[in-house]
Amino acid sequence: MNGVNITGTTTDEFIPDLNINNEDIIQAGFTPGAVFKIEQYWDGLIITLAAYEMEAKRLLLEVDTHPHIGADWIRDNGELYLAGDWLTQSYLTGQPLAISVIPGKVIVQVQQGNMQA
Repeated sequence: MNGVNITGTTTDEFIPDLNINNEDIIQAGFTPGAVFKIEQYWDGLIITLAAYEMEAKRLLLEVDTHPHIGADWIRDNGELYLAGDWLTQSYLTGQPLAISVIPGKVIVQVQQGNMQA
């Protein structure tokens, strides 16, 4: 998990959510207000910073044409927050997660050997 602290994962009211808040994501560039791209894959999510204003504008156009791509921003309190279909459609609910953080990118996957169908 690379030192990332998951502050909460719930399935209350059938809407799962995931909050990631740690110094590691700040050091990777995920600071309050930073825009990021969410890409859904069969085994998880890849979250990438949209570093520049033009890149953020291009991302918004991409979101309109691709159903497995989204955009969001880091909350004012520094949390990276994901909820709903991003987690359920990637099979990330109710299982131990492996979260990797590298500069400009966060990868969320089911921990190897723990995937439940």
